[in-house]
Parts: sequence; C-alpha cells; structure tokens
Amino acid sequence: MDINEYSKERRQNQMPGQSDPILQNLEQYWQTLRHAQRLPARNDIAPSKLDDALPYAFILQRVAPGTARFRVAGQKLHDLLKMDARGMPVSTVFLPEAREQVQDLLEAAFIGPAIISIPLVSPGTLMRPVLHGTMLLLPMRDSADQPTRVLGALVTGPHSGTRPRRFMIEDSARIRHEPIGVQLATSQLIPRGPAPMEKPDTARPALKLVVNNG
Repeated sequence: MDINEYSKERRQNQMPGQSDPILQNLEQYWQTLRHAQRLPARNDIAPSKLDDALPYAFILQRVAPGTARFRVAGQKLHDLLKMDARGMPVSTVFLPEAREQVQDLLEAAFIGPAIISIPLVSPGTLMRPVLHGTMLLLPMRDSADQPTRVLGALVTGPHSGTRPRRFMIEDSARIRHEPIGVQLATSQLIPRGPAPMEKPDTARPALKLVVNNG
C-alpha cells in the first residue's frame, strides 16, 4: 500500500476532498471538538452542528483489525448503496479488489490515529457514467478513551439510477494520511480479536446520532 504523508503546508489543492465544502466543514467541526492532545469523544458529536454534512456523514466502530461497521449513516450513503448501511461493514462500499487496501487505511485511521481521506471512483458501464467521490475518516475515542470510532463522510458527484454503486480507490489521486499527535489512554492497545457486536444506533436512514456508552 502506498500512503503518502504530507505536511499541512502542502495539502492545499492536493488532497482528496480538499476543496469540498461539506468535507471541509465536517473536519472543521471535528477539530473544534479536540481537547488539547485528545481525540474528540463519540458522545461529543451533536447532529445539529453538522449542518450540510449531516446526510453524508457516518460513524464507524472498529470491531476487529481492519474491520469496522457503520453505527449510524446518512441518507446519501443509503442512496448510494440502495440499502440501510447501519450494521454493515464499511467494505460494503467497496468493490472486492479494493477491500484489502481499505483494511490498511482503516487501521491507519484507528491505530495511528490519523486523518485519512480517500479518493474514490465507481467504474462506469454502458448504462451509467463513472462516479468520483471522496471518503473522509476522522478518528474518535470511545468511553474508555480508546480510538475505536471514526466520524466520516462520503461525498460524490451527482448520480442517479436504481442500482447500488461500489467504489475502487482511485490510483491516479493521492491518499491523505495525516497522523495526529494525541494522548491516548495507557491501555490504548485494542484487542486483536473480534469485539462484541453492538446493534446499530436506532435511526432513520438520514443520520441521527444517539448518545450512548461509547
């Protein structure tokens, strides 16, 4: 896997989603929740503060190395997948040949922890055009101060049709990988085995964040 790391000074107009106002606003909100050298907490998220990013946003829970599931998901993700993503693995968004690389990127976001922004492309067919998009991953801590949550968003160009879209990682574009210098709990090592499954947050397809225990 080739993950390029760039300083903030070099990110302007280079990183995926850098000019997208939805992703910019979501990241700015996440930055306001950071407490000194700590990650934002899952329970800090207020849906009313997400504004235009709300339909595109989601929260992931790490359940095993390289594996995360959607706890909540916005309406736009439902529209892309043609199903409710809550409880589904994030690999559902991707074509099979992209999933190994996606696992590595998820681990980078959780374990780094790091901000990850991934350029995406959904291949076109005779019946529908190529669709480009960006997935942004912003790590968060749970109630035990472990980096097992991600606040994210998936933004694409206009799309239509009744069939689900699945994505590849766009080879011609850079992947943003920005490690975060934060203080984690001394017990920050996450069990390498599968974590107990939690039910997805009860919500309508449009994102609704429910305060819970992490």
